[in-house]
Amino acid sequence: MRSFRNRVRLIPLCIALAASMVTGSLFAQDYVNGGLPWHEAVLDSQGRLLAWYHPETNLGYDKFLSLDWDFLEHKVPKEGKTRLKVYLINSIFDPETLQGIKSTSDIQDIPASFNAHMVDLLLGWYPYSGDEEAPPLVREMLEYHLAHGTTPAQWDWASVPFTTSCDDALEYGGCIRDLPREQNGDFAPGITGGIESDKVGEMGLAYVLFYEMTGERKYLDAGLKCAQALAKHIRPGDGTHTPWPYRLNARTGEVINGEEFGGMIVAPVRLFDELLRLGVGDADKFTKSRDLAWKWLLHNQLSGPAKDRWSGYYEDFPKDTENLNDISPMMTAYYILSRDDPSTVDPSWREHVGHLLDWDRELLGRGPFFGAWAIDEQQHPGIPGHLSAECCSRAGLPCRSAGWGAINAMYYEKTRDGAARENAFRSLNYATYFAASDGKIAGTGFSGLANPYWFEDGYADAGRSFMWAMGALPDLAPVGQDHLLRSSTVVQKITYGPRTIEYRTFDKEGMEVLRLSFKPVHILAGETALTERGDLKEEGYTARPLPGGDYVIRINHTSSSQLMVRGG
Repeated sequence: MRSFRNRVRLIPLCIALAASMVTGSLFAQDYVNGGLPWHEAVLDSQGRLLAWYHPETNLGYDKFLSLDWDFLEHKVPKEGKTRLKVYLINSIFDPETLQGIKSTSDIQDIPASFNAHMVDLLLGWYPYSGDEEAPPLVREMLEYHLAHGTTPAQWDWASVPFTTSCDDALEYGGCIRDLPREQNGDFAPGITGGIESDKVGEMGLAYVLFYEMTGERKYLDAGLKCAQALAKHIRPGDGTHTPWPYRLNARTGEVINGEEFGGMIVAPVRLFDELLRLGVGDADKFTKSRDLAWKWLLHNQLSGPAKDRWSGYYEDFPKDTENLNDISPMMTAYYILSRDDPSTVDPSWREHVGHLLDWDRELLGRGPFFGAWAIDEQQHPGIPGHLSAECCSRAGLPCRSAGWGAINAMYYEKTRDGAARENAFRSLNYATYFAASDGKIAGTGFSGLANPYWFEDGYADAGRSFMWAMGALPDLAPVGQDHLLRSSTVVQKITYGPRTIEYRTFDKEGMEVLRLSFKPVHILAGETALTERGDLKEEGYTARPLPGGDYVIRINHTSSSQLMVRGG
C-alpha cells in the first residue's frame, strides 16, 4: 500500500487565456488531500490547483481520457468462469486482480447507467481521438444488453432495458433495490423484473445515438421501444409523484415499495426530443409525453412544490425521498445549456442553472482544495454524516466533480460568467487526481467504501464530462494538437492526418468546434468550399487565434455531412 506521506509541487504559473504555461522549479510537499495519494498536487503561483499532468500544455484532461480508454480497451480482463469482459457483469473491480468484486451478495451490477454513459463518452472521445478501438468496445456492451438485458415483449413494460443485475449474473434483471429480500438481508437473486423508468430513457437515447453513429436500424428500433413504453405509462405527476414511478415491476407495471417519486426525469425528455428530431415514431404521443414531462420538471423541481427535491437515481440506494443527489439536476442543466438558445426550453434558464450550480456546491461540495471544489454524490440536506445517505467520500467523486465542472463550463459559454469559468477549470483539474498512472481510476478516492473502483463513476461518467467541458471551453484542450472537440450531430467517421482532418457526420447540417495547431487553408463540406466569416449565421467557419499559434475553429455546414479541414 502506498504511503499517505504529504507531497506538493508549487509551480509559478502564467495563464494566457486558457493555456496553463508553467515555469519555475518545484518546492514543498503535499497531496491534494489524504483521499488522493496518487500524485503530488500541482499548483499555480497563487496556490490554486492545476491538473497533475503537464498543465503547461493543457494535457491533464487528455491524459485522464487516454488512461480511461486504455484501461477499458487493453487492461480489463475476462471474468474467470464466464470469459466475459469484467465490465459486462460487474460494476466494481478489484485493484489487484482487476476481477469483479465478489465479497458480498449485496453488490449489484448497474449496466444501464454505465452503458448509457459510455455512449455519451464515446460520442465525444471518438471524434476527439480517432480511436478506432472505441466503437467496437461500446458495441459489445450494447449488444450484450440487448441480448441479455431486455424485458420480454409480452410484459407490461415491453422490450425495455433492465436497470440492474446480480453480480456475476449472465442475465440482467435481478437485484434491484426494494424488492423482497432473503432473510439475511441480501438481494434475492431469483427475483427478477425490476426496472427504473429513468434508465429506460437513458438507455433508449443511447441506443438511438449509437444508431446515428453506425446506421444500424436495430439500435433505433430498441430506442423506439423505450420511448413507446415511456409514452404508454406517463402520468401528469404532482409534488409527490413524478411523471413515471421510479422503480417498477416491469412484468406487471406495479410500483415497487411505493416508489412513486424519483429518478432523472430529463432522461426520457432527451429521448423524446431526439426521436422527434429524427421524425420517427408516433410524433403526437411523443410530443405530448415530452411536453408533459418537461412541464412537470419546470413547475415542480426547478420551481414549485418539489423544488430541489432531486431524489432517486443511484441504483444501489434504497427508497429515501429525502436523500438528494446531484446527477439529476446537473443533467437537467446540461439539457438546458445544450440548446442553441436555452430560453426556448426554459425562459428562466439563467436563474435556474445558476441556482442548480450553487445548490449542488452548497449541499455536496467538499473542500475547497487549493481553490478547487470537489463534489460528492448524495446525502440528506442539512445532515452531513447521515449514515444512511451520505455518499461517498470526503474527497468527493471524479465523476461528479468533473460533471459540476462541465456544467460550469457550459454556463460560462452561454453567459461569460467568469466565476463559472474558474469553477470549471479548478474542479476539472481536481478530478484528474483520481486517476493513477496505471489507468486505475478510483471512483471515490480512498474512502470509507469497501472498494472505490467503479466502472461507471471512474470511467464512463467522469470521462464524458471532460469531453463536454472541452467542447464548451476549447481553450482548455491540449496546446499544439489537433482535435475535434464537439459536434451538434453524431460523428460517424474521422481520420486525422498531417494538418488534415476528414470526418463524416450523421446529419448534413451541423456545427463543430475544433482546436487546431494550424489555421485552415481550406474547409470543404462535400465539394463546397466554406468561407471564413465573422459569425456563423450562414454556412462557413470562424477562426479565433490563441496564444502560441493555435486556433479555435467553429464550422457551420448545411450542404454536406462530409467535411475536410486542411492546413497549408
